[in-house]
Amino acid sequence: MQVWGFIFKVMAWTFLVCIVAQVFIAGIATFADTSSWETHKSFVKIFALAPLLMFLLTFVGRIKGPKRWVSLGLFVLVVFQFLSIQVFSSTGIIAALHPVIALLLFWGSVKTV
Repeated sequence: MQVWGFIFKVMAWTFLVCIVAQVFIAGIATFADTSSWETHKSFVKIFALAPLLMFLLTFVGRIKGPKRWVSLGLFVLVVFQFLSIQVFSSTGIIAALHPVIALLLFWGSVKTV
């Protein structure tokens, strides 16, 4: 396996683990300790750009096909995830997409791995 492909695979697995951890933190904040919302808000900043880096890596590593476009889709979903809370939090119906987008991020991460 080429080094770029290996780096892509490590990033994909790391992103998937981060998505699962982020949902777990949200669960803790919802059901156990509301102060965990701060962790939920700050943890995402660690991995939010990973899909964009993965998308760019597909060009450097000549990775073609679905992995390229799913990576871009994951980045778009991360942007919508931020927007659903930061811009549309006062619009309940749009803000309610936040957990739905999390499901899509999980599915796309699994698909990428």
